[in-house]
Amino acid sequence: MRIREIDEFELIEILSQTVKSREVFQGDRLNKDEFRLVQSIGDDAAIWQCGVGTSVLTTDTVVEGVHFDLSHISWRDLGWKSLAVNLSDIAAMGCKPKVATVTLGLYPDIEVSDIIDMYEGMLDASAMYGGLIVGGDIVRSPTLFVTIAMTGYLGGIDSPLLMRSAAIPGDVVAVTGSLGTSAGGLKIISLGHPKNRIGYSSLLESHFRPVPRVLEGFEFRNLGIRAAIDVSDGLINDLGRMCKASGVGAIIQTEQIPVSDHLKQIFDEEWLVLALSGGEDYELLVTAPEEIIRKAQDIIDTPITIIGKIVDGDTVKVLDEFAAVVEIDEGGWDHFACG
Repeated sequence: MRIREIDEFELIEILSQTVKSREVFQGDRLNKDEFRLVQSIGDDAAIWQCGVGTSVLTTDTVVEGVHFDLSHISWRDLGWKSLAVNLSDIAAMGCKPKVATVTLGLYPDIEVSDIIDMYEGMLDASAMYGGLIVGGDIVRSPTLFVTIAMTGYLGGIDSPLLMRSAAIPGDVVAVTGSLGTSAGGLKIISLGHPKNRIGYSSLLESHFRPVPRVLEGFEFRNLGIRAAIDVSDGLINDLGRMCKASGVGAIIQTEQIPVSDHLKQIFDEEWLVLALSGGEDYELLVTAPEEIIRKAQDIIDTPITIIGKIVDGDTVKVLDEFAAVVEIDEGGWDHFACG
């Protein structure tokens, strides 16, 4: 059955039933945070009630031919990634994901089963990290796109969020996980490499199914970290944005950049550029006094690596092991610099 064989409302009903099959569990989980879902999919707007606290809202769009190629990514992975990029934004604020709406731009020849698979991928991510789907919209479009808007919540009147504008000189710069793996996966795809080489699967997994650091972001905030940004557009790009917002500079040491062995083995001459400039890692970049970062390393299971420090100034410098400046193009993702 294809999209053109049913009308919009039939598709909405199918997707509504897909979501509701998991809604009870997710709704019960939200209720523990004084959140009560009043109306989900089925009215002009979703309705919920929430206690005292701070809410945030983010949105992101992925477009076929710009952000993904269906000849490489599965529908289920597309759903996961579409939700994960929003979850990562919520994580970078130190909040708990709450509810999400999904807007689809569809052309008529798409199989309904493929859209269901995509929703299953979203629901996989939602079940693991939060972000209950409560509604959305569907439009006809010559190009497939998925737009997700998501709210996050932080209880308490005086609970400060993580902000990219809160870095101060003297802070160390730290990052979760490893960098460059998603860019490595994308490069494998673009070069048409066979997928059975050792290490390829881990890089491809990083690209297709990024892990949003939701729990880590929440723990960072609890520990007193105040400055954070997610690495979606490349380390140098995103650190530069943090520094600009905070009115500071930064120095990064290349030998401290966390990089997977697989990335180094497969791209032995390019791994550093991929780690510094590659996008879509969705790791959290934070700054704080070193003693707080050390405490985070002891408490949080995810690897956290100190890679540099915040300094006075307005530039990001990258130094090698001999303290020589490394000239690397910012790279990363820019919608209007591509093509």
